[in-house]
Amino acid sequence: MTLVLDPPAVRGRVALDPPAIRGRAAGDPPARPATGARRLVADPEAVDAVCGALSAHYTADVPDAPVILVATDYCVYAADQFAARCADPDRRLRPSDSVALEPSGLLQRFIAETGWRGPGYALGDPAGDGGAALRLATGLVASGRAGTAYVCEVLRRADTGAFTAVATRLRPAGAEPSRAVVDRPAWLDDATWERSAIVREYLRARADRLPARTGRAA
Repeated sequence: MTLVLDPPAVRGRVALDPPAIRGRAAGDPPARPATGARRLVADPEAVDAVCGALSAHYTADVPDAPVILVATDYCVYAADQFAARCADPDRRLRPSDSVALEPSGLLQRFIAETGWRGPGYALGDPAGDGGAALRLATGLVASGRAGTAYVCEVLRRADTGAFTAVATRLRPAGAEPSRAVVDRPAWLDDATWERSAIVREYLRARADRLPARTGRAA
């Protein structure tokens, strides 16, 4: 399903850009290896998805805008991996095993490729989606504490373990409208699409603001 939507949705005085969705479908090539001497400490597929989704919105003229990372699914996954390695008598624990528990590692490739240097926040939410992160970002932008804020959900499928990242940019309403396309990838399952608070809020805000004929679905 492709939704052609413009301009961005609005939450009061704050506009949401169309969601950018990144992940890996069955049969896709593996995630890229780490570049340079630094080894990726977080799951490379999750790192790739986060980098792709955030980079779709990132603008270099605001390199210090905050990023709010919704890391519930990743933290549960990383904790399970760490517990399994601790219980494995044939495997020696490495420093990287414990470092991988830190969700900020998900931003490693995004930082390296864009030069972003803003504050980052990792949130956990009982629902595992970005509801709390959107509220925080909306408050930062509406209050003027941040001119722009990014929110990125890291969602993991329970059946396949695949990671999907969904990201948006929040900024004051009335700014230059976006004419991006919101595309639901064929590989994205119904459950993940419906779990995304960014997707739900974007479509809800647009439905509240625009006449039904302004957008089209295919």
